[in-house]
Amino acid sequence: MKISPALPILLAGLSGVSAFAPSNVARPATARMATVEEEKTSFDPAVVMGSSSRELNQMIKAEFPEMSFITRKTLSKSKMVEMLTDAPTVSAGGKVDWSVQKGAATFGLSLDKNPIETASPTKAFPNAVEAFPGALTNQELVQMIDATLDEAGYDREKTLVACSLCCDEVNRPLENDIAGVYTNNFNMGGLAGFPFGGAVAFGAMSAHIPDGGDTLMVYGPHVGVDSKGNIGTVERRGKENGGSCCGSAVAASGYVADVLSGATEKAAIPDDPLHAQQAYVSDMLLPYAERLDTADNKMQELPYALYDAQQDMVGRIIEKAAAGVAGDGKIAVLGGVQINTPAGFSDYFLPLSFELYNNSGDLVEDFMSSTNRPFNKVKEIFPGALSNAELVAKVGQTLEANGYDKKTTLVATSLCCDEVNRPLEDAFSGDYDTNFNMGGLAGFPFGGAVSFGAMSAHIPDGGDCLMVYGPHVGVDSKGAVGTVERRGRAAGGSCCGSAVAASGYVAGVLKGDEPATLPEDVVDAQQYFVGKALLPYAEQLEKAEDKMIELPYALYGAQTELTKRIVETSNTDGNVAVLGGIQINTPPGFTDYFMPLSFDMHNGKGEVQKQLWS
Repeated sequence: MKISPALPILLAGLSGVSAFAPSNVARPATARMATVEEEKTSFDPAVVMGSSSRELNQMIKAEFPEMSFITRKTLSKSKMVEMLTDAPTVSAGGKVDWSVQKGAATFGLSLDKNPIETASPTKAFPNAVEAFPGALTNQELVQMIDATLDEAGYDREKTLVACSLCCDEVNRPLENDIAGVYTNNFNMGGLAGFPFGGAVAFGAMSAHIPDGGDTLMVYGPHVGVDSKGNIGTVERRGKENGGSCCGSAVAASGYVADVLSGATEKAAIPDDPLHAQQAYVSDMLLPYAERLDTADNKMQELPYALYDAQQDMVGRIIEKAAAGVAGDGKIAVLGGVQINTPAGFSDYFLPLSFELYNNSGDLVEDFMSSTNRPFNKVKEIFPGALSNAELVAKVGQTLEANGYDKKTTLVATSLCCDEVNRPLEDAFSGDYDTNFNMGGLAGFPFGGAVSFGAMSAHIPDGGDCLMVYGPHVGVDSKGAVGTVERRGRAAGGSCCGSAVAASGYVAGVLKGDEPATLPEDVVDAQQYFVGKALLPYAEQLEKAEDKMIELPYALYGAQTELTKRIVETSNTDGNVAVLGGIQINTPPGFTDYFMPLSFDMHNGKGEVQKQLWS
């Protein structure tokens, strides 16, 4: 068999060699949001008024599935009663129209009438949230903690809080605010917030837990945001000029930068407590040196790196010392980034993990499931992207408003073979049962018209179909596009590998290489078709400011053409809703995203009836 000289080039890219260097340049994109409105159910006021906070929180969870865990847990009892007895209209796009209070346009926490009182200032400081999206005020955080632990069976009077926050005096207000609910805390923290008390301190704390009680551990680094919005510094009491915040962290970041550049050698931990803690901070930050060096804003990235280092240390402490908690005692562990602000404003805390363990060290519940944990870099690069949970909720609202019944809906997906794409299918399966899989390499629906016809024959009697298609692209922890960390691998790799290989092939053809011809052997056929479909977009990719960002848009265009031809062959009794876009994969521990680019309703003959999202 004669093989086209371009085919080996097309296949070579699958080895992981990137045709273009990934980078982090944002491309403007239009968010596709639903416009159909749906009325929520009003509950019997007598039942609602007689319910406990825990029961109300479960009602809110069922009634407002699009509401995040954090927001739901920060709602006061009065606010939950108000929402359930006088429910607002919620559009499929997530906008809320409150009839009970003027000016309320979202699930804003400022609507709470009776939140937990805290001793520290409650005045909002918008610069903190702008620098660290998702951060909660101290008051909101304490409300969330209390609601979550109450639901987990905690008793305030029998709960001992262990804090591992930095020595810096600016961190005491959070400890005091938590103490307002659970009394004084056990202090495990040292420089930069590392739990330097270690397993011994945790064991001692465990012996202090009230009989029959449980513990909450709160840990994390801290970072200042000053009145001008600068990150890594904050105004301090009685000082004309503020200063580094956190000083220990900034010093450690300078050390690891010097080690990375070769300006200094890695230092040994001193056998003297005089400088030991700072040496440990620096040593534990070393694995994140390259990540900090490539960050757009090192002071913004620094607390995230420190959090990752501390999370590892806390995990080892729990594993070693959990048995010290007596009886059936539970261990709740909240980790995140503490954000210090100028005097007169509330401090903030960005929750990054919240887990419940038993005293064998086994994970019992992940309060902030990884499927819901945001990865904010995605929305900077792909504006309008929705988390998997947001997407499924909005799609469900839109389809229900258009006569779909989840029990009689079959989902057909055309997503890439790559294992990182299964979570989105699982998310849809949670609402619609298992999916029919039409996808092949790069997400192209290689099952074709025959596959679509077979799927159509499986649609439940009187039901309809939802087809979801699109290419995928990775965004790694540094914000690089076209690559992502993978489970169990020290180095991640191209994402999507097939797409990157095809982009290398079309770039070669554009420069004069001979186009590939259809291989006689089926083992190479799919990748050949990916390259062929991408060829019309060669100039678009060549001219792109960032080729790795442009690549999934080009692939989406190619897949839309093929999908349209397939749907036109439809011959079903029900409707076919077709959702197309770009799937975005993120590092382990974070939700994936999907950027909707089209959502149309077709009749059983494949004819477009209306545009569902605009």
